[in-house]
Amino acid sequence: MSSDGNSFLKSLFFGQVREDLIFPYPQLSDDVSETVSMVGDAIGKFADEHIESEKWDKDAAMPREIVDLCSEMGLMGILVDEEHNGLGLPMMAYARIFEELGKYDTSLTVTVGAHQSIGYKALLLFGNEEQNARYLPKLATGEMIAAFCLTEPSSGSDAASIKTKAVPTEDGSDYIITGSKLWITNGGIADFFTVFAKVEVGEGDEKKEKVTCFVVEAAWEGITVGPPEEKMGIKASWTNEVHFQDVKVPAANIVGDVGKGFKVAMGILNHGRMGLAGGCISGIKNCIKASLEHATERKQFNKKLIEFEMIQEKIAVMAVNLYAAEAMGYVTADLIDKGDVDYSMESAAAKIFATEALWDACDENLQIWGGLGFMKEYPFERWVRDVRIFRIFEGTNEVLRAFIALSGMQGPGESLAGLAEAIKYPLKGLGPVTDFAVRKIKRSILGASVENAHPAVKQIVGVFEEGTTEFADQVEATLRKYGKKIFLKQFAQKRIADIAIDLFGLACVISRATTAIEKKGVEKCTLELELAHSFAHMAKRRIHSNFRGFQKNDDDALQDIALSLADIGKYPFDILN
Repeated sequence: MSSDGNSFLKSLFFGQVREDLIFPYPQLSDDVSETVSMVGDAIGKFADEHIESEKWDKDAAMPREIVDLCSEMGLMGILVDEEHNGLGLPMMAYARIFEELGKYDTSLTVTVGAHQSIGYKALLLFGNEEQNARYLPKLATGEMIAAFCLTEPSSGSDAASIKTKAVPTEDGSDYIITGSKLWITNGGIADFFTVFAKVEVGEGDEKKEKVTCFVVEAAWEGITVGPPEEKMGIKASWTNEVHFQDVKVPAANIVGDVGKGFKVAMGILNHGRMGLAGGCISGIKNCIKASLEHATERKQFNKKLIEFEMIQEKIAVMAVNLYAAEAMGYVTADLIDKGDVDYSMESAAAKIFATEALWDACDENLQIWGGLGFMKEYPFERWVRDVRIFRIFEGTNEVLRAFIALSGMQGPGESLAGLAEAIKYPLKGLGPVTDFAVRKIKRSILGASVENAHPAVKQIVGVFEEGTTEFADQVEATLRKYGKKIFLKQFAQKRIADIAIDLFGLACVISRATTAIEKKGVEKCTLELELAHSFAHMAKRRIHSNFRGFQKNDDDALQDIALSLADIGKYPFDILN
């Protein structure tokens, strides 16, 4: 295995294309598709009978029995195997079911998602047989509701800085946990907490505090839950502080090894983002449907809104972004299902793209509805409030961009480090120099290549191949320019990440369009090809803009402005003075 590992996006940072990971475009098997369809029908019937989004938003609460009804439909154990009372479905099916649930109410989707996307995901990914046998059957049926306890008052995106402590008892059979967790979704109804706390561990002659993952039952002594938080959106979901005061937790409830909790937390979040992406897809579909409804009925200046080009542009861009978001989301879900594939960067890219596409769609839909969209008589202002959290949930998009850039550059950085060592010791370093040189020469002569794409998407393939080759060169140039200081250079990180996201989107769109053409023929894929080519044009413009930004930008000026304002504490100019 090369230093880029078994990862599509990490390979792109070397200018290599792992077609085997994205072709053919994934499809659900017939039996799984039938199950998903049945679950979708059940969700639709349930929504018609029980979901009251407007009332729940006004009351800032939903009835507790709504969660029980979701449990009865099997929605609490979609990925859990049948042996432990779950549906035993793959990740692609999970994302598709969440897309269906997301049509109806965001607060409920968040509640169900927080339970299994992150709440007990530690057990699915890292739990041992005893832990899984003890807890998964109750979690899969909703007898126990789960919550994920990572964020603290002084620790948000910086998970390693948590203050909650876990101290072993003298005989080591238990740990005593003390600390507080903030903004815990499902905190008010949870019976089961996945809790992250720091444990003092020995490293040679030193002792260091390292994050460790525990599963904790809410009924245990010392746990108190704060009142519901007042929020901008998703008001009907339960969000509370959870306090742990000298809570005795058996050592048998450690998930993974002592001191390995950060790895567990990141694994959960990487995996869990796919449910969020599914919810975003359904949200964009809702926006397109609502926008079309108004644009084809509302008249202004003796014309229907849909006849105006600015309105056409808004709706078309929503559809183009949706096509790409679906492609990225389901390719990533399939990467998870493949097993033994590093999907961490792909899940971050899919989450970033989908949440930002959804935000734009909600904003533009409200704009199309005009003043009506601003009124509570319609659901659109609620949609805007509800989805704003998605760019913050499960890793802020800014942190995830830094993660994509730095994780992707790690492999090329190691190659450059080998090159530097080789220059210092020429004979000793002959191997690293040769490997790096061969990789670079191959890229410069042959470029990146895609062989499995249909000829009808040749133009999109050209955009992708050209961008991938230039991207790898830019990654190398950026690393040479900044060296280890790249960790501090977030303007560069953002550009690198945004290019990587667009390249991943292009690859997924190529795969999706190719499979569609192979199944239906070119003549029946006219609209799909227009969506694919439009995404390629938009992505190409963004990619070229980011490449130009490395050479010509106002980064220093923006940094100076921000720091100057920080020193002053306000915008200092007044037209009257």
